[in-house]
Formats: sequence, C-alpha cells, structure tokens
Amino acid sequence: MRNKRTLTLAALSIGALMLSACGSAGGTAETPASEGASEDLATTINIAISQAPTGYNGNTASTNSVYNTYVDNLTSAGFAAFTAAGELEPNTEFGTYEKTSDDPLTVKYTINEDAVWSDGTPIDFDDVLLTWAALSGTHPSGETDPETGEEADIFQAASTNGFALMEKIEGEPGAKEFETVFSEPYADWEALLTPGTLMPAHIAAEQGGMSPEGDGAELVEAIQADDIEALKPVAEFWNAGWNYEVDLPTLPDTALLPSSGPYKLDNAVNGTLTLVKNDQYWGEERAGKTDTMVFKTIVDEEAVQALQNGDVDVIDPSSPTVDTKAALEQIGENVTVDTGTSLTFSHIDLDQRPGAVFEDVKVRQAFQACVPRADMVDKFVTPIDPEGTVMNLREYQPGQPDYDTVLDGAPAAQGDGTADIEGAKALLAEAGKTEPVKVSLMFASTSQLRADMVALVKDSCDKAGFEIIPQPEAEWSAKLSQPGSWDAVIFGWSGSGLVASGESIYISEGAQNFGGYADEEVDRLWSEIVTNTDEEQVVPLKTEMEQRLAETQYNVVLYANADIIGYSSKLQGVELNPTQTGITWNAYSWTKQN
Repeated sequence: MRNKRTLTLAALSIGALMLSACGSAGGTAETPASEGASEDLATTINIAISQAPTGYNGNTASTNSVYNTYVDNLTSAGFAAFTAAGELEPNTEFGTYEKTSDDPLTVKYTINEDAVWSDGTPIDFDDVLLTWAALSGTHPSGETDPETGEEADIFQAASTNGFALMEKIEGEPGAKEFETVFSEPYADWEALLTPGTLMPAHIAAEQGGMSPEGDGAELVEAIQADDIEALKPVAEFWNAGWNYEVDLPTLPDTALLPSSGPYKLDNAVNGTLTLVKNDQYWGEERAGKTDTMVFKTIVDEEAVQALQNGDVDVIDPSSPTVDTKAALEQIGENVTVDTGTSLTFSHIDLDQRPGAVFEDVKVRQAFQACVPRADMVDKFVTPIDPEGTVMNLREYQPGQPDYDTVLDGAPAAQGDGTADIEGAKALLAEAGKTEPVKVSLMFASTSQLRADMVALVKDSCDKAGFEIIPQPEAEWSAKLSQPGSWDAVIFGWSGSGLVASGESIYISEGAQNFGGYADEEVDRLWSEIVTNTDEEQVVPLKTEMEQRLAETQYNVVLYANADIIGYSSKLQGVELNPTQTGITWNAYSWTKQN
C-alpha cells in the first residue's frame, strides 16, 4: 500500500505507509474541460489502484492506508483539503474556521447548516466530539499493552498527533458551531479536521448500543462524562466495525457507510469498488461531475495493460518501474503520461526491540552500510525520473527547498549510498557477531519491484556477514504492528509536507514506530517541533533531529519514489499529485469524453 503520514496518520502502500499527516486529503478548485470539448460525456470513470481499500474508517492503526484516502477524497469532506502542491485550502462548502487566539491556541469552527451525511443525518457536534475522543488518546482501557507496558486506549487510533493537545471540545448535541482549545500550540492545527477524519457518530453510537436520537445526546453525554464503560462498545465498533474483508470481496451494509462527500459507496465485488453521486450532497464547487466512479484493484505489473485495453481510465502505480514508463509511452496518443518525483519514499524499518536482531546500533549501522542504495536508485528511479537520487533524510526529500540545508547540518546522515561491504563487516565484528546475522526481510508479495529490491539487498549484505531471508507477505501491512513477525521490512511512507505529521513514526511508543525505536533526545525534539508555530525554528529543530536519527540509525532510508501516472486522453481534470493525497485529490471534477 502506499503509506501516508499520520495525523498525521499513516498509510500503507506496496511501497508506502500512509503517514497520517492529520487527515486525508480532498480536492481543490475544479479543473475545467478543455476548450471546445464535446458535452457528450461518459457516465463512468474507472480508476486503477494497486491495493484494495481496507476500511471505511482509515483512522485506525490497521486501516490507515493511502488507498482508503483515494476513496475518502470523494466520499468524505472536511474544513480544509490538500491540493496537489501539498497545500491546505479551506473548503467553505463544508464549513468555516477561524483562529481566535494564540494563547491558548483557540479555533472556532462552523459547519455548514446544509451539511448532512448521505443518509440525511445532519453533520454536527456529536461527529466532531467522537473524532476528538477517538484520536486524542484520552480514554484508557484499564488494560496494559503487553509489549510496551503502557495502558492502552479503548480507541486504536493510528495517531493522536494534534488531537492529544486538544482539550475536550465543549458543545451541545446538534450544534453546528464549536471551539477547539489547545493545551499547547500545534504546528499543523489546520490539518486536523480534513477529509477522512470525521466519522458518522450516529452509526458508531447505534452499533455500540446507544440511541442515536436527540442528535447523539447519549454519546455526547458519555464522552463528556468520561464514561469509559459506556464508550467501550462504541470504540470496539470504531476500531473494527467499519473494516472491510481482505481484498474487498464485498462491502458491509452500506447503511453503515454514509458519505459526507460528493460521492457515496454503492457496492464492491472482488476488489472493485463502485461509488455513485451522493444525492444528499449540498455543495456546488465540489459536486461530482461524473455519475459513477469505479476503483479497480489491479497490481502494478498489470496496470498499463488494463489502461491500454480500456479497462481503466487512469493509473497511478504505487511502485512504478522503467518498464512501466516504457509500456505507457508505447501506447501512443490515446494516453497521457506525466512523471515526476513523489513525496513517497522507500525505506527499510528494523526491529530493534530488546532481544531483536537490530537491538545493537552497530548491527543497524552495518546493515545500513551494506544496503546498495545507490544501485537501487540507478535501477529503479533514474530511468523514470532522471533527477532521482539517494535520499539521506527522513523528514525532507531531495527537491524540497530545505533538504540541502538540513543535510548540511546533519553530517551523520550524509553519504552517496554506495554499499560498503568492508565497513559493514567491521561494524559486525565490533558488535561481536562471529556467525552470519539472519535477517527476515518482509515485503509485499504482490510487488515485483520490492522483490527485486530485496534481491539486491541479499546479494550485497550476504557478503558483509548477514544472511538475508526474503519474506514475501500478501498481508504485510497487517504484520507491521506484530513484534517478532519480521526483522526488517521494506515499504514506503507517503509524505504530507506538514510539520508534525511524522511524529508518531519516530517517538518512543509512537503508533507508527513499528520497530520499537526509542531515544529520549528524539522524543524531546519532537515535543518542541509539534508545538512550534514559528516556521523559522522548525528547520533547525528538524536538523538536530535528523542528525540524531542518523546517529542512532533509526532505519535505512533508500530514495524518493519516482512518480508516474497514465490516463486516457479523453479524461479532463487529472493532475499528477506527488503527495499522500493521491491522484483522486480532485476526481470529483473529472469528466470523460465518450
């Protein structure tokens, strides 16, 4: 799956987890059809996605996937949405917001009076309050996490970034206006209530045994009273009740899946998900232009053929290869091809918990030394994007304005990516390793690219004193949070460009810190970063953090993925989007000539 950044929530993709930068993304201004285009428009547009959506609620640790975001872009609304440039644009069709105080940070929100779920239920205060409850990490279950020793929350959120700093929201059932007050400043406050974040409280309440009547009064009262026992059934449904079966053979009862966006879920069959226009949608600018949008799950290796055959109208492969580009270009004038560098980057995470293979920092450093990062760029990136290069930072990517500045200030992160076999051997010797270090390297079994990358790692690192054991997994993302089920895992994070979105990936006990990394200095730096609203201070703080992450070898960063899309020349409105938002960021505005 493609990973997103977390709430910034994380998202998974064959190569990438979704960092959840607080919310998924929506659309911006609609793109007009070309001049003189015929009004003979198709009623259906087919979109290829590399992996099937995993759930209606993409805010949980197990469902925070970019492929859920691709759907959320059409079925969910929020106060702001991400553009293709990674910038936030207010969505006044949904509502308005205004910062009314800096000390404490206070924001006033007003939901559009006409805003309703697709089942006709008003979108109002109970929806907002449930979102806060689920994503704030303030509802302890009374049970201890066997791995961390920490008390678990009844809501299994992918990330609590931002919401954890938000005080309990005050308001009345049915209210369309509310204020959020923060205990500390939060850098990405505008990105908290974006598409994909708000879930229908009336559904969760009813499925949790509460009455949805009175504008959700029973649920509102339980949250305001911190009634954990009453909320547990609601949390159980929020955590898993909206999940889909593996590979999406069908949808749950669509009555449980109301939409707040211009489209609503209609049906699913064998990985094909169909959306239809939401007849209750109140907006005009973001109203759907095409009657039906169909998402078809097609592995990257078959996507180009599907486009050429007319089975789909647009493809956005999660892990494109040079063969992908060549095949697209051979189709001819019937297809438009756009390429560039995405904000998704590939990396290898390492299990470094006590007793794990990579507990010793010298073993982690040895692995970094033997991974042939430069060779990977030459084989998998530059044939598609000639500007591609080895990536040495985690919060900044080559091509972003501050990348070189931060890298200059983080010498431990510098390097050309050439494998250093002798250096790796020396580090393993210092770690006292006299026998080959066995490493089970997990990757998506559906991705030939990942298989090829693992083969390169094995060929190089086996010479340095490791024994790499390829571990292809169809459900690799489900295993990420299972300690001991892998030693290393190769995938990708899809960046948001937000300041605080990556926090839960790197901090101790972070929801997306799958390898169990823990460093007090990194934790301290993140606490300063997320509460800093002065942009000039962010770069120095992140420079310190990048230096520390490199010194302690958090993981092995590989490269920023090349991005390529192909779409039928009959489509209007499609625009390459390098961010975690995905190609469907403005799909409500797409049209197709018959």
